[in-house]
Amino acid sequence: GLKGLENYRAAAELRAREVDQLRKAVATSNELFVAGYASYLEIITAQRSVLEAELSLADARQAQLLQSVNLYRALGGGWRTAD
Repeated sequence: GLKGLENYRAAAELRAREVDQLRKAVATSNELFVAGYASYLEIITAQRSVLEAELSLADARQAQLLQSVNLYRALGGGWRTAD
């Protein structure tokens, strides 16, 4: 219902914030690498974390959209085909 939809929205919002923070970590890793304080492995690891978080965000958004459709259908909405 509505509560489930709100929960999915909140989860997607948290995942979006996580992606933003991890992108900042990648930028920091790049700066440290250029300055000689980090290895390239650290950059790749940070990038991998971003990609995993982005996949998680996509899953959360998909769940949110599916919940929206389910709620719409439960309330009597749907598509009608033209005869």
